[in-house]
Amino acid sequence: MTEHGYKELEALISLLEDPDHLIFDTVSDRLIELGEEVVAPLEKRWEITLKPELQVRIENVIKTIQFNTLKRGMDSWKIGGGSDLLFGAYLVARFHYPDLEFDFLNEKIEKIKKDIWLELNNELTALEKVKVINYFLYDIQKFDKSSKKAHTPQLYMVNHVIDTHKGGPVMLGLIYAELARRLNLPIYGVNLPRNFVLCYYDDDYHEDPNGILFYINPSDKGAVLGQKELRHFLNHLKIEERENYFTPCSNVDIIERLVINLQYAYEKSGQSEKAQSLKQLLRS
Repeated sequence: MTEHGYKELEALISLLEDPDHLIFDTVSDRLIELGEEVVAPLEKRWEITLKPELQVRIENVIKTIQFNTLKRGMDSWKIGGGSDLLFGAYLVARFHYPDLEFDFLNEKIEKIKKDIWLELNNELTALEKVKVINYFLYDIQKFDKSSKKAHTPQLYMVNHVIDTHKGGPVMLGLIYAELARRLNLPIYGVNLPRNFVLCYYDDDYHEDPNGILFYINPSDKGAVLGQKELRHFLNHLKIEERENYFTPCSNVDIIERLVINLQYAYEKSGQSEKAQSLKQLLRS
């Protein structure tokens, strides 16, 4: 930031406590327009001021700046095709943890990926490759479905799940699918209602019209399923079958489902303001 820019910023921050709402709104808009570079100076002013009203105003400006930055990041990720699932989940987690660093998550996933990669080879069948992933993910790393209630927001934060190795179906499936992507394995998400599963795709497999060899349940230690089990599951819940319940979904679909689940968790845990803000994240 130039000296002129720094002086402007200092003047703007000083005007944040102006009682005239028109001045305050103008100043807030300008600070929001300046973006991320003003967050640190705003935080510094928040720490030294003894005025609660000014602190609240600073907090609101910072929240808006951080959300706008996050929204631009999510829009860019979606436009780019959403190939990196972990990055999409990272953006969602930043809604709650704005200072979260992607490198922290990436290093942990990359470490698991390398351990799995060392045990894989081209001679293994699709089922054998899945067993290798399952062994490292569930037996060695101890990832498992969380016993916490579904409306616990942390279950949808990728950093929390990577730290605790406990999460909900979507997050466990997301981590599994991201590992598969990095290992160049054709494993994709399937948007099954009331659960989230994965499928192993093979273009040369003609016994299934969609080229799906089998399904994987990430919430049950990677148990392998057939289409029959999925039909039984839907039948049991009295849910009408749809083609998209059996076929691969996009990474954008997975992240959208993650956001919807997190929104529900916020609502059920009494954080309705966060739930409403989160809605904006999916809007184009």
